[in-house]
Amino acid sequence: MSLLSALRTPCWRCVLRWLALLALGWALWQWQQGVQAVQLQEAFARAANLPPQALAEVAQDAVPQGQRVWLAVRDSAASVSIANARLQGRDGVRQWQAVQLADGSWVVIDRGWLARPAGVLLLPLPTGRLLGRWVPRPPELVAPPARLGLGGEVDGLDWQALARQLPGPLRQGLVVLDPALRPHTSWPVGPTANPTRHYRQAGMALLLGLLLLSFSRLLPRRLA
Repeated sequence: MSLLSALRTPCWRCVLRWLALLALGWALWQWQQGVQAVQLQEAFARAANLPPQALAEVAQDAVPQGQRVWLAVRDSAASVSIANARLQGRDGVRQWQAVQLADGSWVVIDRGWLARPAGVLLLPLPTGRLLGRWVPRPPELVAPPARLGLGGEVDGLDWQALARQLPGPLRQGLVVLDPALRPHTSWPVGPTANPTRHYRQAGMALLLGLLLLSFSRLLPRRLA
């Protein structure tokens, strides 16, 4: 069977229509993701205007959404330097450390950012309240070259190993201190959701779906 005769068969129209339905379904899903991203951005902005709450009084299975929180350190683990952290065009590291709260749970705090060379002596944590924003964890690194660990300078924190090591439950998310502990600089926080990207993909998928539907109707006529 020649290619021309194969394109005349109804099976190709069915394939094109199924592909169009998949593209339209993808467009609808991306649009829904964009709406959810807008809602997350609005919730993040509202949280910035609320008074800080004690993280120890928040349910341990709660999900961080950029809330302003305060905490008092009961105990702490070793700190880790997260490499490849660029701020205002300068290379540096972020200093992360797991600390224990009054309820016995643990949470990782971001003490702040240091420009390279980052060989600054890590000072003890203060005994008073620490203020910050409770945000979701950054995307985990899974590529083989990535260095995961619990100490020294690494590309990413090994969250699973940390949870196994701590003598108490590890809360979700990361508390980015604001103000940061000297001599660190506060790491800027914001919602991770990007509605523009989702809406752009929804538009491209919608266009592709409409083109496939049109092609499925026009192709047999032109080849007849």
